[in-house]
Formats: sequence, structure tokens, C-alpha cells
Amino acid sequence: MDTIEVVLSVSVRLMVPLLLAALGELISERAGIMNIGLEGFMTAGAFVAFAVAFGGWPVGMAIVIAAVAGLVVSALMAMGAVWLRGNAILVGFALFVMVPGLANFLYVEQLSQGATPKLSAYSVPILDQIPVVGKALFTQNVFYWLAIGLCVLVYLLFSRTQLGLIITATGHEPEAVRKRGHSPRWIQTGAILACGALAGLGGAALSLGAVGSYQPNIINGRGLIVIAIVILGRWTVLGAIGGAFLIALLEALKLRVSQDSDIPIQLLGALPWIVVIVMLLVSTRMRSNAPRTLTQ
Repeated sequence: MDTIEVVLSVSVRLMVPLLLAALGELISERAGIMNIGLEGFMTAGAFVAFAVAFGGWPVGMAIVIAAVAGLVVSALMAMGAVWLRGNAILVGFALFVMVPGLANFLYVEQLSQGATPKLSAYSVPILDQIPVVGKALFTQNVFYWLAIGLCVLVYLLFSRTQLGLIITATGHEPEAVRKRGHSPRWIQTGAILACGALAGLGGAALSLGAVGSYQPNIINGRGLIVIAIVILGRWTVLGAIGGAFLIALLEALKLRVSQDSDIPIQLLGALPWIVVIVMLLVSTRMRSNAPRTLTQ
């Protein structure tokens, strides 16, 4: 494989964890809740998936349990921010700090360093032979195909279903939703739980799919980057896909350039954050369709 193919393949692999978590955050923010605790959701999924797979259980079981782990952590967010009416930023920040710390402790105390079984790659015949992009787009592990399916489902949710309209209306005018006989609290709770499950899958996609192992602080700020991706993507599925791929491409270039040049790795590591900040500054000049309750 030449350099372009390698970079593209790595970019797609690194995009999947971001995209899965972004789909969940998209649902949550459409309902009016910004999840600062997304880092904790992803960490729970990454750690639990690794622990289950490292213990010899099937990968499918690890994926399901990772989603459940993210859902359980998100239930704490829903309880504190929606039902107890706590400050969503503070509740999320508590999970941001607590869950990675707990996962790091359990990893050091209970698990030795090691790798999980290599995931099988599934190919689309003929399409996987397309020059340059064939292997990257049509020969990937289960998380990639799962992400594609979920992108389609979330897109259809908001473009074709009444439930999607209700979720979006909750993020803009919760009182109007209440007057029509729906409970904004339950809608936001469901959106947060969906976010937790998808973020848990994103964490599993990182530890099992992209990296193949677990290490302390493996998420490394990706939760905050995902929130930026959703904002930059204008709260749309296509925007989330584009933003996730852009950040993943920058990470892949960072890995490639660090091998072939003397540029400090710390500077390269800051590149995705610099791009996110610049794009956020640019986006402030654009017409926003942000859910109104996000700013309340």
C-alpha cells in the first residue's frame, strides 16, 4: 500500500469511534442536552469492551456489554441533569473526571497489559478492488459497518419519523412539546441513554477496533472533540460524518508525519485541537440551527 492508501485506511479506522459517539451526541443535543460527560461514556465502553474481550469472551458480547456500560453511565447523567435538575455542565464534568479515573484504577489493579484478539475484516466484493479507496472504504471490521448502519438509522430518525421531530422540538421548544402531550423529561432521558449506548460503542471501537488494546486515558479528550464535531456539523448526520473524518485524517497524518520527520510529536498532537478551534471561530459567523435549550 502506498502512503495515500495507508493514511486513508488509518483515517477511516480512527474515524469510526468519533462517528459513533458523534451520532449519540447528535441525538442528545437535538433534545437540548449537551453531554460534557461524553468522555466518561466512551471510557466506560472502551474499558469494559477490553476487559470482556481480554477475558476470552466473544467480541460480539464485548460490543453489547460496552453499549450497556455507556448506557449505565449516561443514566447517571440523566438522573442528575434531567430528573434532579442539576447543572448539566457540572454533572457532565463529574462523569468526565470520575469514570476515566475509576477505569484507570481498575485497569492497573485487575488487568495486566495485553492485546485483544484481532478483529476480522469484512469486504465488499469488487468494490474493495477500487484503486486507492477500495481497501479503506470497503474492507473494514465490524465497527465500521455498524457505524454505517447507525448513520442511516439516525438520518432516517430525524428526516422521516415523528419521533425525530419530537426530539428536535424538545431541543427548541419543550413547552410546546409538553402541550402536545409528550414529556420533555422522558424524551431527554431517552436521548441521553441513546447517547450513552452509542458512545459506549465508540469507546469499544477505539479499544477493540482501532487500537486493539487498552491504556489509561485512552479516550484522551476525544469526548470534547466529538462535541465540537457535532457543533461544526450543524447538528446533522452528514456534518458529523465529515467532521469525524476530518479529525481522523489529521490524527492519521500526525502518526505518519511523526515517523518521517523531526517535527515534535507534541506539536502534531495539538493539530486537531487547533483545527477545531479555528473551525469553531469560523462557525460563529454562520447562521446557526442550534437547539435553543442548549444555551439556556
